Amino acid sequence: MPHHTRAWAFLAAAAVAALAAFFVPLLAAGGVGNGAGATAAATPAVPVDVGVILDLATGLGKKSLLGVEMALEDLYAARPDFTTRVRLHARDSDRDVVTAASAAVDLIRDEKVSVVIGPQSTLQAEFVTYLANKTKVPVISFSATGDAAIQYHLPYFLRACAKDSFQAAAIAAFVEAYGWKNVVVVYEDDNYGVGILPSITDALQDVEAHIIYRAAIPASSPDHLIDEELYKLMTMQTRVFIVHMLPGPASHLFARASAAGMMSEGYVWIVTANVGIVLDVLPQHTVENMQGVVGFRPYVPKSARIIDFMSRFDALFRAKYHQAHDVRMARPTISQYWAYDVAWAVATAVEKVNRVGFPNIGFQTPQDAGKNLVNGLPTSTAGPELLSSILEADFDGLAGRFRFVDRHMDVPVYEVVNVVGEKARGLGFWSPGSGLLRLLNSTFTEDQAKSSVSASEVLKPVIWPGDSTTVPKGWDFPVNAKVLRIAVPVRHEFKNFVNVEANHNTNGSRASGYSIDVFEAAVNRLPYALRYEYIPYDCANSYDQLITQVYYKKFDAAVGDVSIIANRSKYVDFTMPYTESGVSMLVLAKNDDRTTMWIFLEPLTEDLWIATMVFIFFTGLVVWMIENPKNERFQGSKWKQFSTSFYFTFSTLTFSHDQIIEKLHSKVVVVIWCFVVLVLVQSYTASLSSLLTAQRLQPSVTDPRQLLRNGDYVGYQNGSFVHAMLRRLQFDERKIKVLSTLEEYAKALKAGSKHGGVSAIFDENPYLNSFITQYGKDFQIVGPIDRTDGFGFVFPRGSPLVPDLSKAILNITEGCEGFQIQKKWFGDATPSPEYGSPDTDSVRLSLQSFKGLFIVNGFALCVMLVINLPEFIRAKSTELRNLSLQRANSSGEVASDNEPQQLQNNNAAPGGEPLQIERETD
Repeated sequence: MPHHTRAWAFLAAAAVAALAAFFVPLLAAGGVGNGAGATAAATPAVPVDVGVILDLATGLGKKSLLGVEMALEDLYAARPDFTTRVRLHARDSDRDVVTAASAAVDLIRDEKVSVVIGPQSTLQAEFVTYLANKTKVPVISFSATGDAAIQYHLPYFLRACAKDSFQAAAIAAFVEAYGWKNVVVVYEDDNYGVGILPSITDALQDVEAHIIYRAAIPASSPDHLIDEELYKLMTMQTRVFIVHMLPGPASHLFARASAAGMMSEGYVWIVTANVGIVLDVLPQHTVENMQGVVGFRPYVPKSARIIDFMSRFDALFRAKYHQAHDVRMARPTISQYWAYDVAWAVATAVEKVNRVGFPNIGFQTPQDAGKNLVNGLPTSTAGPELLSSILEADFDGLAGRFRFVDRHMDVPVYEVVNVVGEKARGLGFWSPGSGLLRLLNSTFTEDQAKSSVSASEVLKPVIWPGDSTTVPKGWDFPVNAKVLRIAVPVRHEFKNFVNVEANHNTNGSRASGYSIDVFEAAVNRLPYALRYEYIPYDCANSYDQLITQVYYKKFDAAVGDVSIIANRSKYVDFTMPYTESGVSMLVLAKNDDRTTMWIFLEPLTEDLWIATMVFIFFTGLVVWMIENPKNERFQGSKWKQFSTSFYFTFSTLTFSHDQIIEKLHSKVVVVIWCFVVLVLVQSYTASLSSLLTAQRLQPSVTDPRQLLRNGDYVGYQNGSFVHAMLRRLQFDERKIKVLSTLEEYAKALKAGSKHGGVSAIFDENPYLNSFITQYGKDFQIVGPIDRTDGFGFVFPRGSPLVPDLSKAILNITEGCEGFQIQKKWFGDATPSPEYGSPDTDSVRLSLQSFKGLFIVNGFALCVMLVINLPEFIRAKSTELRNLSLQRANSSGEVASDNEPQQLQNNNAAPGGEPLQIERETD
């Protein structure tokens, strides 16, 4: 069925329904009245005047007014018991700020409206809200999304839509997902366009992206002005453009961009919500110029209520405005959903206020009325109550949950769409809690939401401008791009850092070296193209002159072995250093072959020596305790037992002990102890060998103060800032010598101060490391003596290249690429094993290294001690008893042998007669 036939059928059905709704209640009332006699007349509804300010000449204004009217019709059809009826007073602001303000004055002063719906644009809202705040008339806008409208505290202005700043995080997430680092913002040159800049700038900075240019285009710009601005964008490297404009100016911009060839492959165009909302209803010729554009818009899921509203809206709009030539332009958008919800909320709030004690919603005329236009406006008596009632609204509207949060709608879910053909194709969604999602019901952990995720993993494939499916790099070689003039210092020494040679093929110069390779590797890692040329510059023995040239922008940058120091950073910006930092002292190494008579004690630390001796005695004690009771070799005198036990234990150190032990427990103890001894002996031997055989090189000077005390000569590299450091260290100018080449370094140090040379050379670590790799072990580095930040690349203050190059340098120096570059120019910089003085502390063996062995051995000894202690005690007790009995028996035998002789002697009296003595017996 054709569209116009369906529309007329719908209108006919609607008319029949309206007539039925009007006459059936009358017939029913009449029937009841006839039956009951008579009834009181129905109470008339209280009319409440509500103003509407829209640009009625635009499609948005016409559609929004229709949405408001449909909302009131639906509300009162659903709630016929309401005692109030909103009476609309529409005014055309004619796309003019002053006209909008005049309309507001007319509505408040003449029509006595209680609420104003609108105005349509952010600029108009700024003026109208001041009038609303003065007269206490709530103003609710469903389309003034700009942030500038609520910069000040204006309580009577409400925003029933999503603020522009809400989408900043969604756009930034999209930019981050594709890895773009630089963007250009094209915005409308008014308060509406400027309002989003703070939020979009902060959001992009949070994802480490930057706005490198802001293109302000007035809404009424002629073609040639837009073309000039677009050509300026073409001369830039960035190809990612974020457009924040109203639909009309945006359509004009894309028409000119298409004509300029900027809607081709490699470009990225992102539009904000005000354009994203209307992508489905723009004229066909406008959509053709926007192929490949990516847009963001608040998401409203399709429901039966939405589909019914769209069907009714389409028919009513075509019938009212005779819009039949372009079907797309008759469709409602989310702006009409918001307008519908606002009208519903206003009518509901009016009814609520009327029922709770304000039956006469009116105005109070001020005493100074007539003195001027603003002061003469009446004040709404019910304004505060109406405002409070509207703020308390909470219901399910067409656009979703209608609820004010801080006088505006809550942050919505945004839909990401892509203009392909005649419609906007959905790519995915963005929500505040989950970030980018392909499907709303998909789960996304908090860690995944915070991490950097590729867009191809969460969004559908994008068809980019030029009908391309290849993701744009975000940069390209710009038209008439500026070639950076990079100064390279001409060096006559240390050419492995920077070496400038004449290129006869191009009549120019060719730069090479470690610094050049690091810079070029960093440039290759940038997410955009960088055109540059090297220009040799003779620094005249001072890099400060090179810094001065960059400061005065004679050069765009300087690449070389330039040290980062505080004084220079006052005038220029440095990248992240790509070499190690610090100033050290290069001195002659001397061979220290002196050995002491007690060097054999050095392999073990004191605590390990003590622990070894303790366990030797403890092991001997345990073995003696186990073997003593039954092994004759561990018996005998005390000195014999002691010497046997501890000779046996000491002999295990050389594994020359005899097989004199018999019991199993003592054999277990000896086996464990021999394992400990084996480890100790082998480690001791290795450590002692290292101490005896390693070449012991020591620096000839270890402290700059030693040089000062001796009055020695010192040297530094020609043109280096180290000269100022030596003066700070109080070296006499007459004792400071200037050296230029590596050969001069070596010759001066070998000669020494007494023979026309120097005792030490002060220089930066990269130079000294380069010297050591060539001249080896005859020299040593002592320090660092002073702190610096190493070498960096020089750029003018505020250069946007510094953070990007610094990040690239960090990735290079931490990875294999940096090692390969260093190996290319300096070879294997690792000193040979013979180089340098061995660290005695690292060679010596400590108790900590063998603690585990001693714990195991000690545990075994304790176990054997506990097991054999009772037997040892019994054996000793038995031995003591036997010894006591033996002594007693020995005493008795001696007494028996002496008794006869004694008796005989005693019985012999002096006179010869024996004496009779009674013998005592036991």
